Amino acid sequence: WVLQTLNDLRPRDSIIVEEAPSARPRIHEHLPIYASETFYTMCSGGLGFGLPAALGVGMGKPDKRVIALIGDGSTMYAVQALWTAAQRKLPMTLLILKNQRYAALHEFARIFGYKPGEAVPGTALPDIDFVGLAAAQGVDGVSVATAGAFEDALARALVSSGPMLIEIDIA
Repeated sequence: WVLQTLNDLRPRDSIIVEEAPSARPRIHEHLPIYASETFYTMCSGGLGFGLPAALGVGMGKPDKRVIALIGDGSTMYAVQALWTAAQRKLPMTLLILKNQRYAALHEFARIFGYKPGEAVPGTALPDIDFVGLAAAQGVDGVSVATAGAFEDALARALVSSGPMLIEIDIA
C-alpha cells in the first residue's frame, strides 16, 4: 500500500532516491519510473548513502520534489542529513520504512556464518523515534501505521515547502 499510494500521489517528474534494500524487489514491481533522472539507488552494498544522496539530489535539482524512500536501518547511518535538509529548506519528502531492524544485515547473516533464524547481535532497532529525531533537527514529521493515515500524510508532505518525514510502521 505504501508503494501504490506513493505512485498514485507523487508528481510524475518527482525524483525518488531509494535505499531500502530489503524492499527493493517490491519497489521494482510496484513503483514505475516514468522518466530518466527520476530514480536513484545504489549499485553495491554501500549502506547509509540514501539520506545524503537524497540531500545531494535535492541541492542539485532544487526545482524538483525529491522523495527519499529509505529503510530505518539505512536511515541510522546518516540521520544527521536531516539537519542540512532543514537548513536548506529543501522540498523533500522523506519516507522511512520502519521494520525495526537492519534488515539488509539479516539478509547477509548467512554469508557471515550465522545459521537461519540465529540472532544477529546489534541489528534490532526497536523504539527509535524518527519523528523525534527529525524534530530535533528542524524537520516536520509524522508517524503512520495505517493506509489512510499514510495517504493523508503523504498528500501534505508532497506539497510542503520544506522537508517532511513520514515514519511508516511496516513491522
